[in-house]
Amino acid sequence: MPEAVGPMKARRMLSPDQLADFLASLDVKETLVYAVFSRLREGALPAEDESLFVRQELRCSKLKLRPITLKGGIQLQAEFQFGPRTFHQQYPLTPDAPPLAKGLRDFSEGTIFTNRGDYQFYWTSANLCRITERAPTKARESLAHNRQKSYLLAEGEPIPFLVELGVMDTSGRVYPKKYDKFRQINKYLEFVEDALRRFPQEKPLYIVDFGSGKAYLTFALYHYLSARGYTDVQVTGLDLKEDVVAFCNETARRLRYEHLQFQVGDIANFHIDEGTGAAAHRPDMIISLHACDIATDAALVKALQWGSPVILAVPCCQHEFFHQLTFPAMESILRYGVTRDKQATLVTDASRALMLRAFGYSVEMVEFITMEHTPKNVLIRAYREDALREISARAESAREGSAHAESAQEGSARAESASEGSARAESAQEGSAHRKSASKGSARGVVSAGEVSPPGKTPQGLSSQEGIPEKRTILRVSDPGYRAYRDFLDTWGVGRTYLELELTRVGLLKES
Repeated sequence: MPEAVGPMKARRMLSPDQLADFLASLDVKETLVYAVFSRLREGALPAEDESLFVRQELRCSKLKLRPITLKGGIQLQAEFQFGPRTFHQQYPLTPDAPPLAKGLRDFSEGTIFTNRGDYQFYWTSANLCRITERAPTKARESLAHNRQKSYLLAEGEPIPFLVELGVMDTSGRVYPKKYDKFRQINKYLEFVEDALRRFPQEKPLYIVDFGSGKAYLTFALYHYLSARGYTDVQVTGLDLKEDVVAFCNETARRLRYEHLQFQVGDIANFHIDEGTGAAAHRPDMIISLHACDIATDAALVKALQWGSPVILAVPCCQHEFFHQLTFPAMESILRYGVTRDKQATLVTDASRALMLRAFGYSVEMVEFITMEHTPKNVLIRAYREDALREISARAESAREGSAHAESAQEGSARAESASEGSARAESAQEGSAHRKSASKGSARGVVSAGEVSPPGKTPQGLSSQEGIPEKRTILRVSDPGYRAYRDFLDTWGVGRTYLELELTRVGLLKES
């Protein structure tokens, strides 16, 4: 669910007919800072909304809104995400602007950030929009269309982990030679921020970073989670180099990052029971940044074994297919080492995306950072939508259970108060009898409340860290998803891959 880290001020339940009045009360032309809506609600959209949120049979997966200034004045810029592509369009900035009004009605969850407050919403199973108002966490900046880039980690403010890692000095100035790294860290955090919106704020998180290296990005991740109010978090970095791991653990100790740890080992032999606390449970997010060649595949196999809901992978050094590629129509490209290498990279990453899709993930390949900073700029972003829906549903159930329990406790307290008032008006003997009766009634109220999952508890059979039961999809060679993967590689003359062999070894890919 979108983040909203300020203290809660109010909560309300609105019917669809009340949304227009709610938006009008926000005075968006004067106060809107930013808005993000995620996941269209299941089922058919209203006919008048189809043209806005469906394009070439793809449903909009995300909608971002912000005010900008153009020649005609202040406008609302909408960014629509359809699969791997984004589209931008401007609208008048009014409460009934189609992306704002229809987005609030049609998307499952989101947050509207204003100067006055943050309004986090999600739709319940009863077709009510639950809106939680929190203290504002963002301020409206310059509305110039070509404004200076605003980073999640700001310059001019010393950030302890960046100082420790030599990116900033103690006054918050980024060293000139480290500015590219600073930009890369911020771009990475944008993807992390996007992924975290898919988890309820209260869910405990376990994240594993394979091939963490000197761990600029791992430290950035932990800092970001802490700054955004995630208190039940475990992050584990894995690397082969003992000296690098020792350095990272010492740095984490100096920074007092108690739930960030680094381990020595290779990806294929890593087991989640090697961790502590939250790390004893299935990882919610697998990160693999610049893991060379088949190391990326090893990370994907682990993610598939665990059924991790989110995967962020930036592959590099894709050599496995280099000598195998054959395609008569592409001979002019495959003749030269440089162009063959680029083609091998594209084929390798496209095949990985096909395999993830075969296992039920929705997959996007997006630019990680601009080409002038590094050529390794493709990020494979994969979401296990069914797992994420279950996590959200269980969180909603727990919240509703908590609300019912609180209501029952309030009812019990009112009954006890009424019985005490009655006791004062009657004789001591009668009052005593009434108090005993009220006590029994109160006990019955407590038992009734206890039948609902109390705050912080999860349904029977589930770990509070794990969130949902582990799901492992078994893929068979006859399945259409796998056939699409194999047909694609056969076209390029690529034989049995490391990814296939590893999936077979761990029992996730079977002949029948």
